[in-house]
Amino acid sequence: MNEDFKNVIQRSIPTKLIKYIILFFYLACSFSGEINAQEIVAIKSTIMNESKLSILGTSNVTDFECLYDNDFRIDTLSHYLTLDQGIIKVSGDTLKLKIENFDCGKRGINKDFRSSLKSDEYPSIDISLISFKQSNRLLKEVNVLISLAGSEKIFELEFTSSYLENGLIKIEGEQKLTMSDFNITPPRALLGLIKVRDELTIKFELLLKTI
Repeated sequence: MNEDFKNVIQRSIPTKLIKYIILFFYLACSFSGEINAQEIVAIKSTIMNESKLSILGTSNVTDFECLYDNDFRIDTLSHYLTLDQGIIKVSGDTLKLKIENFDCGKRGINKDFRSSLKSDEYPSIDISLISFKQSNRLLKEVNVLISLAGSEKIFELEFTSSYLENGLIKIEGEQKLTMSDFNITPPRALLGLIKVRDELTIKFELLLKTI
């Protein structure tokens, strides 16, 4: 592998969606070489405590937002890139979001939220970066695997990114999914008078730093 390219990758590319999303954008901006088939590039990054993440939903009565109120700890995330038939595959750490750390603003909504997501049996939402493609310094088909309530599905991410003066990178976006994607029945309250709609949106604003 070209040593200059390896140094650029290890120095410049962040990773973790969640903690994961930055990996792709940064690679697109600083990629200056090629990954050869079966060669492995190791990447490390941290996600800062100032990062934000929430899940938004609607019902026939009102909208709601469940904020992830647990501080993001400054820890090291490791991922590995390999090229296989034109697809850059990723392995490494999985982002685990504890369902009990989402606060929807009201005790009743929190209870319904956790019950619907089967948090007693599946206490976290797991997000794993799988693969992406690159063409002319642009990234496409950025795929993550989301595991929720015992089911899993692959999604193609949508996000925007910007460099900050303090050396951090800001990643933000919204990922739409439905509860039925994960065999979850939208909750109802007050004898069925309040009905939560099937679609949810994961909204994220991440601050990451490469190490």
